[in-house]
Amino acid sequence: MANFNTHLTVATSVSATLAIGLFLSDSASAANAAFLYWLLGTLGGILPDIDAPQSIPTRLLFTSLGILFASFLVITEFKQLSWLALGCLWIISYLTVRYGLSKLFNKLTVHRGNFHSILAALLFCFITTATSYHVLEIGELLAWFAGLFVMVGYIVHLLLDELYSVGNAKLSFGSALKIASFRHKISTVLFVLATLGVFLVTPSTEQLVKILSHHHIF
Repeated sequence: MANFNTHLTVATSVSATLAIGLFLSDSASAANAAFLYWLLGTLGGILPDIDAPQSIPTRLLFTSLGILFASFLVITEFKQLSWLALGCLWIISYLTVRYGLSKLFNKLTVHRGNFHSILAALLFCFITTATSYHVLEIGELLAWFAGLFVMVGYIVHLLLDELYSVGNAKLSFGSALKIASFRHKISTVLFVLATLGVFLVTPSTEQLVKILSHHHIF
């Protein structure tokens, strides 16, 4: 499979090209929106490897989650606990998420399973779109573009791994780029339910369809 640097470089290049093109076509409302899309596309380009134990994306993900979770707990308990207790709480919370949750996640997932599929790309697209719209309060169109950039980066990652696998004759065709991992039926059902569930809370696609139709994308 392609290594981390290759995934990062290609995802960054593709996302930058699309973001610049979107901005120049006046589909992005401001330059900072194009920059955001570039970042999200780059993130999407490394996301599929979060199910690979000890991979850079996995370490980055659980380190970030550990810091965020521990900091959140400390903030909520700031007035109730002493400085020493707060320090201990932060350390214990961080280690629990960074190593405990990470270890559990690795046990429950299989590398190149459903996280390495188009189904997962859709799931992360919808999660990004819904979060951008409901939590960050970004407009419908910008929220959808945010989600689509994550999906594009995600699929670029899958395509690279597929090309490397087939080109080096290490794995069979379709091992990296697939609709879903049908060998893991329970996981697939959970992914489908999660994808449909998140899609239900995404904003309207009316503005997105108008933009894509205007540029003759479909």
